[in-house]
Amino acid sequence: MSTVVLASMAIWFVEARGGLPRPQTGFVFSEAAYELVLFGFVPLFLTVATVWILWHVSEKINPDEITDIQPLLIFIIVVIPFVMLIYGGLATVIHNKILAVSGGLVYLPWASTPRVSVILAGAVMYIGLTVWLWSRWRKI
Repeated sequence: MSTVVLASMAIWFVEARGGLPRPQTGFVFSEAAYELVLFGFVPLFLTVATVWILWHVSEKINPDEITDIQPLLIFIIVVIPFVMLIYGGLATVIHNKILAVSGGLVYLPWASTPRVSVILAGAVMYIGLTVWLWSRWRKI
């Protein structure tokens, strides 16, 4: 066999296996960090900012009524979960669309239950917002 045939067979073999392996660099870490910031911290920041703005507006509109427990319970039971679902859902849908375009594994529709880490993060965020809102209510 000639060297040309061997070289073309080697190229065919490498291409059939998906190409040469790429060297692992710091890019993988930075990609995960960007993903964490974009789909973890941005929804958290937007949720806190929205709840703070809504609570502040509620304080300014009805300063006498805000001292009752009813507005606090409405915020804790209705407003905080709604805002968390809106921003968390948007982040999940956007992340799913990015994964679908790039050919990765998509999350939606969930065939199984959500991961424990997602449930734990949501619970920690909800409890933190509730405690923060309660502490602001106690100062009034």
